[in-house]
Amino acid sequence: MKKVKKACVFHLLLLLLLTACGNTAVPAIDEYSWLMTSVQSGTAQGQAIAYGERGSSTLGYAQKTELICTAKNGKLTIKDKTNNKTYCGTYKLDYSDPKSAVYDISVDGNQGKAVAAMTTYYDKSQEATLIIRVDDYAINFFADGK
Repeated sequence: MKKVKKACVFHLLLLLLLTACGNTAVPAIDEYSWLMTSVQSGTAQGQAIAYGERGSSTLGYAQKTELICTAKNGKLTIKDKTNNKTYCGTYKLDYSDPKSAVYDISVDGNQGKAVAAMTTYYDKSQEATLIIRVDDYAINFFADGK
């Protein structure tokens, strides 16, 4: 009987270990400082109307912009270093699953959603990603690696 219990415990631990090796923790919105890669607009057919250091755009009028998003204790701040502006708001976890966390957000009175997740690349490397959707815009961020 003891051997059966030991075998069950061993298999359970092995199963938990193997499951954990295949999953990466979902990043929380307040876990990083986020750097903008692009701002997409529905009126521009989803094209990037602004882009960050790691972003790009095919639109001739798109502007290179430096936006940094931080979140702490329910407060959301987006700093536009290019235009010396700061946008303030709030966030609250709506729900999460094993691959993402979805937040209700408000930025300068505009309601929206934010999703934090891991982006997996072809080479299997991963990077924390945050997408904020407000009105007609989707703002894409990657975690600041500093």
